[in-house]
Amino acid sequence: MIIMGIYHMDCVFCRIVRSEEPAYVVYEDDHVIAILDKYPISRGHTLVMPKRHYRDITEIPSDELCRVITVTKTVAMAVIKALNVPGVRIIQNNGAEAGQVVFHMHFHVIPMTGHIVGRHYLTEEEGREVSELLSGAIKEILSNKS
Repeated sequence: MIIMGIYHMDCVFCRIVRSEEPAYVVYEDDHVIAILDKYPISRGHTLVMPKRHYRDITEIPSDELCRVITVTKTVAMAVIKALNVPGVRIIQNNGAEAGQVVFHMHFHVIPMTGHIVGRHYLTEEEGREVSELLSGAIKEILSNKS
């Protein structure tokens, strides 16, 4: 793996953070980014991750993990509100044997409606619509905390 500062050159999430790969960003600050999953399990499936590269939860410093999980909670609240779903599943995999596919620590926020349709390719139309809904809901949630 080629390391460049706080990023890995061959990590797709690091390329997204550096704006070298396209993604539907629903939230971003100096430390954390949240994007729609390119192959969502359900409509609104969102990935929340630190901007710095950490392979898994064992590598990320606790203060950065706290930032990521705080944003994960906000994204979960936004998904429930904006997409009118009864609940969300939050998953964080560590290692290939545990189901981790991209080795950049991240949380999955998966809207649950009682049934899972299965992964599909995120279309441009779905990406635009859902990212606008979630971004708006996140801004509203954050403004109400002030």
